[in-house]
Amino acid sequence: MKLRILCAILMLLASGAIAAEKLELQKTAEQPGGKGNKLFIFTHKAVEGMDSPGYVKQGYEYHLTISLPAGYRENSENTFPVLLWLHGFGDKWDQLQKAADWFPGKIVIIPNDPFGTWFYGYSDQLPGGDPNSGTVVNYTERRLLAYVDYVLKNYKTDKNRVFVLGGSMGGTGAISLALRYPEVFAGADSRKGATNRKYCKWKNQCETIWGTASGGILNNEGVKVWDWQNMAWYAAKFHKKSTWLRTLNGKEDVSIPFRQLAGPPGVKPMSFYKAMEEFKIGHQCFWDGSSHTKRPDAPFIQEDYWDPFTDEECFLRLDLSFPAFSRFSANEDPGTGEGDAVGRDDQLGDNTYDGDKNGGFNRHLRWNSNTIKDTPEEYSIEIKMSAEKDGYKGKGIEIVDVTPRRLQQFNPQPSAIYSWVSSAGQSGDVTADADGLITAPSVKVTSEWTKLSFKPQK
Repeated sequence: MKLRILCAILMLLASGAIAAEKLELQKTAEQPGGKGNKLFIFTHKAVEGMDSPGYVKQGYEYHLTISLPAGYRENSENTFPVLLWLHGFGDKWDQLQKAADWFPGKIVIIPNDPFGTWFYGYSDQLPGGDPNSGTVVNYTERRLLAYVDYVLKNYKTDKNRVFVLGGSMGGTGAISLALRYPEVFAGADSRKGATNRKYCKWKNQCETIWGTASGGILNNEGVKVWDWQNMAWYAAKFHKKSTWLRTLNGKEDVSIPFRQLAGPPGVKPMSFYKAMEEFKIGHQCFWDGSSHTKRPDAPFIQEDYWDPFTDEECFLRLDLSFPAFSRFSANEDPGTGEGDAVGRDDQLGDNTYDGDKNGGFNRHLRWNSNTIKDTPEEYSIEIKMSAEKDGYKGKGIEIVDVTPRRLQQFNPQPSAIYSWVSSAGQSGDVTADADGLITAPSVKVTSEWTKLSFKPQK
């Protein structure tokens, strides 16, 4: 599995006609962190294939921070999970180091996106040229993957536990990286991230690096870049493989409006939330009455505290499957995206959106990562609802569709029929779809473990 992950990154880098070896990091400083961790500051020049010809010629210099956790020892056999943390728009590289203190026990990669590319890329005509000509290239994504490759090769890492997190512009990057590179990232967490810049305050800024939204500029994949950056469009086209992601957005957010997640009405091909559900992407999507920077006076507690990156019972790894939940009967209604946040970001309580004020998709749902059975003959997993202090408080029994994702040995074939059975007394047959995905519909779930099993029909 470790070799497979490294090969996946190298293939992704090679697909952009670049190699990670071109990245020449120079360590310029070392300093203590706030949690017993050590921070290492690196610089490197713009690299051909990871930057436009103009910035390479200019010799533009980037900064990178890598944090090693307390207890990290080169002569130890202990390995650590890796977290790629992405900052917000306009943040400076030398203001970001404190973020490493938020994630003890992890190797933290803190890159910088000084051009505000939303951790994607920009026109090969920049700097100075017209972004409405030429090609938009995923330069920033390539650079981030090269950083991950460097850390996996040079530090004691658990290569099955690489995660991406971020807020605002960084949350946007966390969503897009998770959807595009499920072979690299075991999971993602986005706070106040954007999913469709056509319906965002930042549309004009994005047009300065990607060309106008109506102009039809192509990216290096030969696709209209504004389609490519619409995460619902991307999920509709590329969903055979999936990682798991969690999002949180606010209905009072003026900067990254809620309408581009729940709608807006008539958006093509569909809303982001609908795409997560329809294409069985592993997700947990929350919303509340916060703005971009301010929490409501009475914060809405989404559920019992749970960190899928460190939890000992319900956790994520690249060498372990997980369930994608959809059509959960206890989901709240996000609305259609009709409406808007009103006034300034420090004004709360006056948005005009339809739907429930607070809520989410797949709140409270858990699975037992320790008891998963994933063999060529059978797949089984235990699921339940968390019902502790801030957990599920509903009628006691709910239903949810369950799609096994990231299967390791169980290998459903398109159009083949599979039988499923649950310990709640349910059973049925399902046909694998064109991507080989199988879904058990309307599975009963309670606050106690329910075992769900799949086998090929004999």
